[in-house]
Amino acid sequence: KIPGELQKKIDSDLGGTAKMKEDLIQAGVTQFGSGWAWIAVKDGKLAIMKTANGESPLVHGGKPILGCDVWEHSYYIDYRNRRPDYLKAFMDHLVNWDHVAEMYGAASK
Repeated sequence: KIPGELQKKIDSDLGGTAKMKEDLIQAGVTQFGSGWAWIAVKDGKLAIMKTANGESPLVHGGKPILGCDVWEHSYYIDYRNRRPDYLKAFMDHLVNWDHVAEMYGAASK
């Protein structure tokens, strides 16, 4: 369950939980080669971003609140070349939304 204030922000900025998950998965799937998929705070709004290699949203003016590693080493043993399945499992089972809400609170100050 996503905490209240963060849920409101996801609804207003990212079109709701289902769309946010779909867009983050798509960002991760379409990141060519090594990199990351992110939810970040940029210009006061939540944004889905992707970065190559070791970059983070910080170099693009954003403050990361959730990151998913899409370097092959992060999923290959369990998922082989099925990056979309890894990203879906990450979003459905591994995200600590309470911590993401804390990160959002800090990034919004």
